[in-house]
Amino acid sequence: MDRYKIIKKGLFQSLDNFQEHVNGMAAEGWRVVSSSADNATLYVILERQR
Repeated sequence: MDRYKIIKKGLFQSLDNFQEHVNGMAAEGWRVVSSSADNATLYVILERQR
C-alpha cells in the first residue's frame, strides 16, 4: 500500500526554500506524483511505498 502526502508552498516561502523541501522529501524516498498551481499557491502530491 502506498502513502500519499500533499505539500503546499507557503505564501511567504521562497521558491528556492520550497524546492529544497521537495528535494529533501525525495531523498527520504518520496516521489512527486503531480503538481498544480492555483494563483500564487503551488501544491505537490508525493507518494511513497510503505
